[in-house]
Amino acid sequence: MKAAMKEHKGVVTCIKIRANNMECVSSSDDGTCIIWDLNRFVRNQIIFANTLFKAVCYQPEETQLLTGGSDRKISYWETLDGSQIREMEGSTDGSINGLDISDDGNYFVSGGNSRKVKVWKYNEGEVTHVGLGHSGDITRVKVCPNAKHIISVSADGAILRWKYPF
Repeated sequence: MKAAMKEHKGVVTCIKIRANNMECVSSSDDGTCIIWDLNRFVRNQIIFANTLFKAVCYQPEETQLLTGGSDRKISYWETLDGSQIREMEGSTDGSINGLDISDDGNYFVSGGNSRKVKVWKYNEGEVTHVGLGHSGDITRVKVCPNAKHIISVSADGAILRWKYPF
């Protein structure tokens, strides 16, 4: 081990590393997301919200973050100062447990306790497609690098592959 970065007071639910490997963001069910400096092993920024964060991801330009959690909201955050840019209703019936953004940054995918996979337009914040098929809470979603499929996994052990609609 090279270093330990301990500031979260609860379970760390997700971690994503920037493309330059110099920074990462972690989400926690303690209501914080922390942007870490991976060279100095210190916090660069902290985000507080009234939610148990379950998912976080960088937008491809890495100037913004997308978060989801127990409050059923999907939020956009500025990575530079941790300020909230936008908040929208991500689900009407359960937490958001998984998020992923397409490589081009035009779309993102969400999944959670509603058992629905949703495809969203990133800039507009509008749902374009909804997938039904899980019988358990969705725990993670991922847009495949070739942008031909979406993979979702759920608490019942299912792994589903969806056709990417664009």
